[in-house]
Amino acid sequence: MRQGMTIAFTVLLAQACAHESTAPSHSETVARSPAAAGGERVCGDADVFFASGSAELDRVATERLDRYASCLSNHEIDAVYVSGTTDPAGAPEDNLALGRNRARAVADYLHDHGCHVDFVIRSLGARDALPSEPLWPVERAAQATAVAAH
Repeated sequence: MRQGMTIAFTVLLAQACAHESTAPSHSETVARSPAAAGGERVCGDADVFFASGSAELDRVATERLDRYASCLSNHEIDAVYVSGTTDPAGAPEDNLALGRNRARAVADYLHDHGCHVDFVIRSLGARDALPSEPLWPVERAAQATAVAAH
């Protein structure tokens, strides 16, 4: 039974991770997106996940961010863009604040671990959240994307 649940969750997680939105946000400007920065993305993206209603980094998140910070130390970085997201539970304004707090937690952690670059923080709140409640844990996240200097 447990193995079946694990496989089902893995499939749902893969589907959720494949979900992308191409619609522009009204709260973001083109100049603030990593793609528009004109630099090259390095070290992939650092995705970390949070407990419901929380912006506290757990052990798994800090280990992921430690590896990311280590990779970034090998590059000349212009900026790190950090986006925070939430599940759709809660009021929209609360979700925007929580997403911002999650993004800020990631930026602060990276800064405190040697990434002394500009951070661009944004919150998407629950803007692109998946509607299926079993998938909400993947929406409780922040993603860091580093852009290297030319």
